[in-house]
Amino acid sequence: MIVSKDPNEVRNQILSWKSEKLSVGFAPTMGFLHEGHSNLFIRSASENSKTVVSIFVNPAQFNDPEDYAKYPINTDGDLEICKSSKVDLVFLPDKDTMYPGGIPEVELRIPHLMKNLDASTRPGHFEGVLLVLSRLFHIIPADRSYFGKKDYQQYLVVKDFVKALGFPMEIIGVDTVRSREGLALSSRNARLTGPEKEEALLLIRALRLGETLIRQGEKDPAEVLTVMKDVLDSSSKIQTDYLEVLDANTLEELHIVKGEILLAVAAFLGQVRLIDNITVKVS
Repeated sequence: MIVSKDPNEVRNQILSWKSEKLSVGFAPTMGFLHEGHSNLFIRSASENSKTVVSIFVNPAQFNDPEDYAKYPINTDGDLEICKSSKVDLVFLPDKDTMYPGGIPEVELRIPHLMKNLDASTRPGHFEGVLLVLSRLFHIIPADRSYFGKKDYQQYLVVKDFVKALGFPMEIIGVDTVRSREGLALSSRNARLTGPEKEEALLLIRALRLGETLIRQGEKDPAEVLTVMKDVLDSSSKIQTDYLEVLDANTLEELHIVKGEILLAVAAFLGQVRLIDNITVKVS
């Protein structure tokens, strides 16, 4: 496994592979890797000749400096996970490498997909995501790039971004990996206490109850939201950031439940912000 901090070395290696007609998959990450990440890497390895992973905690996508400062880092452990997941190259840039001269004052937006969910509660977040990805996609001209659907809005935004700007790359969404109890795996889970992890299970319980109501024929989004909200409100430790029932393809609000539905939640447990979602198809 190649490990490099040099963007030119990384790009030249990838271009060399592609000159040999080898396909390249890419998974951008912020490190502190877990099974959800390794699932992306293994999926890429199964569909491509070579797999590349980047590990970079991107300051441009944090609207809370304290959240950025507390983001967990474990580079040695990350490299072990990459190696065991059949990754061929790991790009480990630092802040000066990614943003020489500082974070540029450039604003990248996909307006129709960036008006609710995390876009509304974390201003500047997706602009920062698109900024770092625009740089990474030039350094790592992969054939396919893999994103977890736990960050569902990000997956849609990036997919539309790549299409709009003509990057010759396919964006692949990979289903959320969960603990045995149902908690969506996240690097932020490491900051939860044992009791907080138990409380966090209320997120998926609320979503699954919403799914059950929809499958039983409930057509009013407000009723689905009310029932899900009751689940979250049963805990004094959970502070809901948002709770939404949206069209899963456009992220538009629904007047009636039909088609492919996204049930999404973000909530705080103490200082830790968690997100989760599920999709439901109904006729």
